[in-house]
Amino acid sequence: MPQFVRDHIILNERTAQLPYTAITTGRSKVNPRINLNRQAQGQKIQNEFNEAVGIFEVLAPESEFVYIVFKSAPGFLLDIDKFEDAKLNYRLASYKRISGEVAEDDVYEATVCLNPKAIAKFLKKVEEYINEDTRGGNPKHQNLIANLESIRSASLKSFWQEPELPFPEEDSLVWWEIWIYKNPLLDIDSQLEETYELLENSNIQLGQKKHLSFPEHLVILAYGSASQLGNSILYTDKLSELRKPKETADFFTYLEKHEQADWIEDLNGRIENFQFMGEVSVCLLDTGVNIAHPLLTDFVPEAHLDTVNPNWSKSDTHPQGHGTPMAGLILFGDLTDAFDGFQQFEIFHNFESVKIIEPNQPNIPELYGAITQEAIARAEIINPNFKRIICMAVTSEKVGHLGRPSSWSAAIDQQVFGNLEVRNENSLLFISSGNLPIDQRINTPLINDTCSIEDPAQSFNAITVGAYTLKDNLDLEQFPGAVLLAQRGAMAPCNTTSISWQQEWPRKPDIVMEGGNHGIFDEQLIDHDSLAVLSTSKGGLGRSWLTAFGDTSASTALASKFAAELYHSYSNYWPETIRALLVHSADWTPEMLGGHQISELTTRQKSNLIATVGYGVPNMTKARYSANNSLSLIIERSLKPYKLDNGTVKTNEYHLIDLPWPVEALQELLAIDVQLKVTLSYFVEPNPGNRQYELAASYRSHGLRFKMIDTNESEDAFAARVSKAARNEEYIAEGNDHWILGSQVRNKGSIHKDIWKGTAADLATRNKIAIYPVGGWWKNRKKLERYEQTIRYSLVVTIDTPDIDIDIYTPVSLQVPVIV
Repeated sequence: MPQFVRDHIILNERTAQLPYTAITTGRSKVNPRINLNRQAQGQKIQNEFNEAVGIFEVLAPESEFVYIVFKSAPGFLLDIDKFEDAKLNYRLASYKRISGEVAEDDVYEATVCLNPKAIAKFLKKVEEYINEDTRGGNPKHQNLIANLESIRSASLKSFWQEPELPFPEEDSLVWWEIWIYKNPLLDIDSQLEETYELLENSNIQLGQKKHLSFPEHLVILAYGSASQLGNSILYTDKLSELRKPKETADFFTYLEKHEQADWIEDLNGRIENFQFMGEVSVCLLDTGVNIAHPLLTDFVPEAHLDTVNPNWSKSDTHPQGHGTPMAGLILFGDLTDAFDGFQQFEIFHNFESVKIIEPNQPNIPELYGAITQEAIARAEIINPNFKRIICMAVTSEKVGHLGRPSSWSAAIDQQVFGNLEVRNENSLLFISSGNLPIDQRINTPLINDTCSIEDPAQSFNAITVGAYTLKDNLDLEQFPGAVLLAQRGAMAPCNTTSISWQQEWPRKPDIVMEGGNHGIFDEQLIDHDSLAVLSTSKGGLGRSWLTAFGDTSASTALASKFAAELYHSYSNYWPETIRALLVHSADWTPEMLGGHQISELTTRQKSNLIATVGYGVPNMTKARYSANNSLSLIIERSLKPYKLDNGTVKTNEYHLIDLPWPVEALQELLAIDVQLKVTLSYFVEPNPGNRQYELAASYRSHGLRFKMIDTNESEDAFAARVSKAARNEEYIAEGNDHWILGSQVRNKGSIHKDIWKGTAADLATRNKIAIYPVGGWWKNRKKLERYEQTIRYSLVVTIDTPDIDIDIYTPVSLQVPVIV
């Protein structure tokens, strides 16, 4: 067995910054309808537009603007970039896709706010479409006018962004998540106060006046009817979107488990070297924690507890206990493992609890994005100098988000990214993927494909944790003839997936950890303690100190413990790097792969695998150490993805990294197969809202990708393959990447991992890797002026050789000093 005892090698130099021009053009994806009768189309659009303007003006005679809905022809996109201008005469307020029976029948609706100047300007464009041609001989403004099927005056329903949910009845009192246009010329407080006053004057109840602030929107909660909203905020120029507020999932697994009190005493006696002076903490956002528990009282000081509502207690008020079992797993892991043995037990991190859920409170919706941000801010006040793993197993059963961002997931992305002045350098956030309802689990694994990961676990920047299981101890004396629902090493029955999501969005979960198992006995589901993990119970009169616990809540707690221990080892690394090492170390079990090799799967099977169990189960030894025959390089860099060039935002640069390969050692292996693994991790700044949701580039600030030089490909040819700026008229392609997962599978979200396998002799010449930018709203939204910003990324590159007697570590360490 290889001895994983060596520190990873940090590569601080060997990086060239080179000009980057994308190989593919940035042409519009809007293809206009052709062979239309332009006269008839233009007159139809004129008539419908004038009628819509007239209707809105009758309903709001004092308004200096109108809201108009532009609907596309089936199967054609709207040219939404034409619905905005820098002078704010017209503004795209809302945009949505309406699914047809097949994708070719999908239609798109854009709700646009126009003032009198914009009305006249649009009518002029219609006239030019009818009567004038471009130099190429096409009608002017063809992309804009030709794809319009109909135009109508906007109603409140036009702003509804929940296609899977019915719009509320006119007079029904409901909670609304209201997205307001954020005017860059006004301060946020004045905009909020004006909106609050408008709503209160219409007898609309406000929440706790918490809000979220994104680059182009403010988000608040309000309680009232569609009629009240339609008579108030609809007739201002502030409204952008309406959504349903999130309600948190109310199902938490709880099973009693009777154990002996001396187990707790024995474990407490074996814990050594714990002190509240470490620099890494896990912060739990949950239902509170009961620190009187004998396994928690010595390790969780009262000062490390807080709540987002000062009227709440800090204790665990979930009926069966949820925060307290989470705390036990975060500190000790599965207690069945901790109790088993006589060796000393070490805890490497602190623990904090900020209560964000009060089960005893009436079910009033919260703006959970704002709640989450406030909770993290409270933890940072308690311990301002800590590196922090944030653990949240609270999710919402939001119907049919299909991977699209919500205000909650976007607030998490914003928290992890930081802001333009102060980027996040201290924290990672872990979210549970949510659970399959227990009454449906008997149909696993097929039912899991259709049960979506819950909100806000679609976050780009957070690590989403799903569940697999090694629990296979089923009592056949008690349940003769019973069988396991999931085989050892397979996806856990509780696990939700992203298989149903639209292809544009990240694949989730990122990793899986132990989540427990079930059995089947007499065609009924068995939910037995032996198939769950063991943790600290809520306690109380008549209750055991120990409890069975499970599902993705347990998985997320265990993943947070894993990350905190890794962060303790590498406390000087960026959060992007800790995230990269965690995902990089993960692998799939044979059961997940169905007994196949990953290279034997089809592209669809690989995509579904990642959408089911992510990149597999993390391995602490490989995340923490290299070995003689398994070498990991850590690369942390900053890159400026875009620039302003003659008034246009363009891509700016890419990085060409020279890898210090152990060439002689690899050449000695000749035709022996070796493996190369690459993981790229970075955080994006979110911009949620009404831009085209089919495009992740409308949401993320930027994207990064990687390419690697091919065997025997020249450096000049590789540079030209990466960047159009390096090409000349004689350019001829020489190489390819030959990855196992491939760009179609890996290029989702903001963490990308892939594997290459080949001979050692071929790998010896593959010593260059390029990191280059792709589109995002920093590039597409010029008016927000983000094009001068830089971003950070972390890259982990590992070579594995099968021969443990071959030393590839030493020759690299001689080229690059090892930084401990």
